[in-house]
Amino acid sequence: MRNAAGQRLRRPEAGAAGSLAESLLVREYRASFTRKEYDGMYPSIHATYNATEDLLVRAAWARTYGRPNFIDIIPRTVANTSALDPDEDDELRPGQFRGTLNIRNPALMPWSADNFDLSVERYTEGGGLISAGVFLKELTDFFGGASRRATPELLAELGLPERYLDWNINTKFNSGDARITGAEVNLRQNLRALGRWGSYFTLFGNATKLRLKGNPGASFSSFIPTSGNWGFTFAARRVTFTARWNHRGLDQRLPQAAFGPNGYEYIEARTVLDVNGTYQLTRTLSFVASANNILNAPFRFLRYGDLTPAYARLYAEQEYGIQMAIGLRGSF
Repeated sequence: MRNAAGQRLRRPEAGAAGSLAESLLVREYRASFTRKEYDGMYPSIHATYNATEDLLVRAAWARTYGRPNFIDIIPRTVANTSALDPDEDDELRPGQFRGTLNIRNPALMPWSADNFDLSVERYTEGGGLISAGVFLKELTDFFGGASRRATPELLAELGLPERYLDWNINTKFNSGDARITGAEVNLRQNLRALGRWGSYFTLFGNATKLRLKGNPGASFSSFIPTSGNWGFTFAARRVTFTARWNHRGLDQRLPQAAFGPNGYEYIEARTVLDVNGTYQLTRTLSFVASANNILNAPFRFLRYGDLTPAYARLYAEQEYGIQMAIGLRGSF
């Protein structure tokens, strides 16, 4: 029912928003239960070869597994309506849904992986380290995510009533085999070879590059294809100062059915600068200060598919400001 202004009226038995009465009215008890047990053998082998005094070669193989999040295997369906009235036959614009159904999958199984690693480490004079490595992960029963528009055929397959026609249906499943290959490098070196002033500075950096391959729908949301850290530390008598840059490449998140079969939400590539410093007041007491993301780089969320033009990809932008802290640190 609606009032004279056309606004929907709240049912009296629903109580206040967010109350227990509302929960009892909205949620339906379905008597669904699930039980999961994960067991198996997960061995590993690690080998190190000392080629010279300052050169090491490492190789490893390990069998691992990854459990699904607890919330993803609870047997329930969560319905969220859009601004449209789901009970009325309003005309939909392209990419618009009457609501969203998030269907949990109690049958979601953990993935397992064979991990192969090979790396070389060289220790330089003055305590420096240069290392590089490659790795391969062969995954079985990898997680996948799906976002689809509810059609009569899909509703019949899922056993849902026709009232959910043209809703957005999200769920997770085991997408099959996947492969992750990658390489990483790491560097840490003091500059004392350049003279007295160089001894105050230490450079450091690392970078990782991933190649992700899987079946359609494979969810690589926890893997960043390109990432890295670099910076320097200045240490002279009582003062220590560190500047660190952190880069995270394009991060693919959840699928978005409104943007086509290959539509996803992304977090745009982002580089932030963090600094921290210490001043030794006495032998046991020091003053410390730090500032994270001092350039206030924003989070930019994108939503697009193969046919989305570049100007229409930005969905939201969030700024959290600069996080700063000061304090005293002592050891007694």
